[in-house]
Amino acid sequence: MTRLLSLTLAAFAIGISEFVLVGLLPTIAAETGVSVGAAGLLVTAYALAITVLSPLLTSWFSRFDSRWVLVALMGAFAIGNTLVATAAGFAALLAGRVLAGAAHGTVFAIGAPAAAALVPREKASRAISLVFLGLTVAMVVGVPLGTVLGNAVGWRATFVVVAVLGGLSAAAIAALIPSTGAGEAVSLRGQLALLRDRPLALTYVVTGLGFGATFAVFTYLEPLLSEGAGYNATGVTILLLLFGAATVVGNLAGGALADRRGTGPVIHVALVGLAVCFTGVLLSATSAVAIAITVAVWGVFAFLISPPLQAHAVALARGRGAGAEKAASGLNIAAFNAGIALASWAGGVVLEAAGATSTPWVALVLVLLALAVSPGIISARARGAVREGVS
Repeated sequence: MTRLLSLTLAAFAIGISEFVLVGLLPTIAAETGVSVGAAGLLVTAYALAITVLSPLLTSWFSRFDSRWVLVALMGAFAIGNTLVATAAGFAALLAGRVLAGAAHGTVFAIGAPAAAALVPREKASRAISLVFLGLTVAMVVGVPLGTVLGNAVGWRATFVVVAVLGGLSAAAIAALIPSTGAGEAVSLRGQLALLRDRPLALTYVVTGLGFGATFAVFTYLEPLLSEGAGYNATGVTILLLLFGAATVVGNLAGGALADRRGTGPVIHVALVGLAVCFTGVLLSATSAVAIAITVAVWGVFAFLISPPLQAHAVALARGRGAGAEKAASGLNIAAFNAGIALASWAGGVVLEAAGATSTPWVALVLVLLALAVSPGIISARARGAVREGVS
């Protein structure tokens, strides 16, 4: 458990870096002279860096000791956030985000199988959910506090703190994660070969659309809450805290339920729940009380889906040769962030055209597409693989 917590700390730092922009976009946009929609490209670029670079870096780094690879990656993550904190203009901000994002994706690609290897196979989903817990705790504590710090002292101070946390997590991993020795190389060709497996390829589609859908709304939650329901900065921070607390519940429940019930049913329930929640956001956007309730329920389903999706992909790749699980994990992380990039970009386009209260339409369309695709991830062979590997 203690060893897993070092990876949880890394995920916590990563979670703040990825999500804290939600509360800081208007401030950053004002300082850098761009619109809020354009500032949303900082989220999109970060996610695209993960999507494009994670498979490449996973291919290269998989041949080395996972312990020291994770240490190096968290060091690079800290440097990227230092660049963000000291950036002189918007282009430099984007560069720092790309470096931090490249490290982020590979940490999860290598860290998720490393976490699963530390526990018995029947507890793999819960081990992965403990790593993802860092992301959800970042939602609860890091994002609201980072938003308060950024608005009070300046947004750059928030990224200085994130850089420090990245360095601390690198030290914790070095001290606590056991050395694995040289690993099996994961070729880029081998990763792409996994995409020929229909259930696995469709899992990535569901990952991108289903998990990413949240970010069509969440990226622009601050203007949605202020324009629609009249929340001030303090009220937005409170709702971010509420959303974050709900994601912790969803994350832990997702891992436990996937181990108990299987990944497929939990993924389906999460997608249906998200569709209901995005409809609820559309209907409650102008009511301060109703939107608060909807945000809390939405937070549960937003992260209920992540552990079973990651565990599902890893289980389907099991037995496919050296490094297949790392490859499947890396591609699923890429899919998570391809979805975030698509959704945050599309949400920004809709925000500029029709206002923040229209962004839930984007999320609803994406999650309904995920629901339409989801039956294909559970073929006869897939059910067997998941029962053996995750249930």
